[in-house]
This record gives sequence, structure tokens and C-alpha cells, in this order.
Amino acid sequence: MRPVMRCARAARRGAGRGNWPRELAARRPFPSASALIDAGTSLLDGMTDAELVEVISRHDPIGIDPGEDRLTGRWSRQEQSGVLDGDAAVRAEFAELNRRYRERFGYVYLVCAAGRSAAGIRDDLVRRLRQDEEGELRTARAELRGIVELRLGRILEAVR
Repeated sequence: MRPVMRCARAARRGAGRGNWPRELAARRPFPSASALIDAGTSLLDGMTDAELVEVISRHDPIGIDPGEDRLTGRWSRQEQSGVLDGDAAVRAEFAELNRRYRERFGYVYLVCAAGRSAAGIRDDLVRRLRQDEEGELRTARAELRGIVELRLGRILEAVR
């Protein structure tokens, strides 16, 4: 089986987010890795705001250990290690900021955390708390797009 086809199957198993993995798999075959990533991001770009909020709401809040029991949990743990490996004060600060964010916007603060420090993520969260709802939804969509690109790339690496 070609790697990009195996990747679509892995995305279906690993993502588990609403209809997105099923819709992505239905677009097979992908002639290249970039075609797979383009298909994944175009599905995201085509989501309504309500669908986007549903997908975002299924993510674990930043700073909450997602565990190691599923592939995406392991990836999430690696991506946000800068926060998860922080001391109790850092985790408490994120818990409070997450609470304020959810209260303000009604969904989980989502950030493509890979390679970012706890301080950088905290500063981003504080900045985003000041955005209006429309601007924040645009930002959250862009962050989810980054996560989709990163994770589809990881899936491709894993099946090669």
C-alpha cells in the first residue's frame, strides 16, 4: 500500500475528531504527501464556525496532560511539554488562564504548541484573551491548521 494511503488510514484512527478523518479518507487516493496535507487543511478551511468550535472543544486544554493512551495524546504531550513540564505554579497559572478563556469564548484555548516555551504560550493566551470573538475564531482556526499540518506530517513519517 502506498504511504499516503496508509497515512489516511492512520489519520482516521489517530484523529478521531468528528467527521474530519472520514472526510479526509474519502478523498483518497492522494498523489503525494503535499496533496494529503492540502486536503486536510482545505477540509478545515471549509468548516463552519460551529464545526470549528466543536473540533476545538474536543482538544485537551493546554497544560492538562492528555495521557499516553492514544496517538494524538502522545503527540499533544510532546507538543506542549514546555507547559506540562513546568512547576505547580506554571500549571496553576495555565489552569486559571484556561478557565478565563473558556468563560470568555466558550471553547478551549487552542495553540500549535510545538517548539514553544511555556512563557511564549502564556503570552499568546493573554494576548488572545483581549481579542474580539471574530478575531479569536480566525486565530484559533489558524492554530488548528498548524496542528493539522504538523500531525499529518507526523503520520506520513510514521508510515514510511
